[in-house]
Amino acid sequence: MPLLFGSLAQNIVVATDTAFLARVGELELAASAIAGAFYVIMFVVGMGFGTGTQILISRRNGEKNYRKIGPIVENSLYFIWAFAAIIVLLSVTFSDRILGAIISSEAIAEAAVRFLNIRVFTLFFALGSVILSRFFVGIQFTKYVGIGALIVAVTNLVFDYVLIFGKFGFPKMGLEGAALAAVLAEIVGFAFFVIIIFRKMDLKKYNLFRFKMPRFSVMKGIFNLSSFTMLQYFTSVIGWFLFFVFVERTGERNLAVSNIIRSFYLLILTPQWAFGEAVSTLVSNAIGEGRRRYVFPIIRKVATFSVLVMVGLLVITVCFPNAIMSLYTNDISLIELGINGLYVVAVANVIGGISWIIFVSVSATGNTHVAFVIDIIVTAIYVYSIYVLAQMFADRIAMVWLSEIIFYITQGIGAAIYLSTNHWKKRVI
Repeated sequence: MPLLFGSLAQNIVVATDTAFLARVGELELAASAIAGAFYVIMFVVGMGFGTGTQILISRRNGEKNYRKIGPIVENSLYFIWAFAAIIVLLSVTFSDRILGAIISSEAIAEAAVRFLNIRVFTLFFALGSVILSRFFVGIQFTKYVGIGALIVAVTNLVFDYVLIFGKFGFPKMGLEGAALAAVLAEIVGFAFFVIIIFRKMDLKKYNLFRFKMPRFSVMKGIFNLSSFTMLQYFTSVIGWFLFFVFVERTGERNLAVSNIIRSFYLLILTPQWAFGEAVSTLVSNAIGEGRRRYVFPIIRKVATFSVLVMVGLLVITVCFPNAIMSLYTNDISLIELGINGLYVVAVANVIGGISWIIFVSVSATGNTHVAFVIDIIVTAIYVYSIYVLAQMFADRIAMVWLSEIIFYITQGIGAAIYLSTNHWKKRVI
């Protein structure tokens, strides 16, 4: 449950930005979609490193080799902050050229760069929080993961309102206000995790926060496990980014309404991601304890709970589509344009409730290179389907979202085939 609320709180940040910017203008809403997708590319690569960190911590926790956990956490932080510094420098230097080259609308490109040049600084704190939260998840102490994410969501909501609309004497910043609000919220969230670790954790037990010189042998071990996950996340999000690039070429309005659909989609994806975190930890711990026979029962049980929740969300979506769209915008034409898209992503989410759990389990066994290969194939099919659907149905944006269903079906089939071979049992980390 803490993982569920943690993921939900993070996606509330996206929903808040979307709802507020929809009331500023379609240009700002469209620009935040492209810039947000570009930012996510950079963020999830770092998050992939955090996933490898979590798998390793879970394995050491299952082995009761607690004193090796601290060096894993600290060296992960060293690595992730160096990564963030490089990415921020590259983004500030080249984002205008990159986005200007791939976005057909000059106005959207200029606005997207303004947003991104502020938002990119959240990487230092957001990725730091990823590592610390993975520590909590890896040792199965997840209570504060949800609380920390909720603090970020509430802080972002307050700063969004104040800075976007210029309340309480602050200047009206619009799009830039949303980006600055995200930076401030992530600073608060990271500070919360640090305070909790110093106040609640047994630092001696985990050999934690000694802050010795970086140990490149530890970093190398984490990177060797994480590298394929990082590449896997990169290829997945490149597909997501290209989705918005293709949609942008069909018109600013389609891009704006797709940002609303994406925001809702992220909210209903929350339980799926939370169940994915849970199955990753449970599978890795079971293998670390030498109980490989429990891996398939764990996957089946988690997948069953996941699908039941997704079906419930589908029912809510079908019953209240107008109310959902009205949370984001009062524009009747945008509401009507987006309703069918809500139906499509809700159905895709049910399929993903099974396929994502199976897919995450491949990485949890330590076979991240296999997960990467599967993801490359799936992403190629996904991007091709987006391109074809965008060409065929430029006037019906909901049809383009059918690519999500194609993505989950191919992902689930690929992961299930691999796990059925039992080759995953040979992996030792």
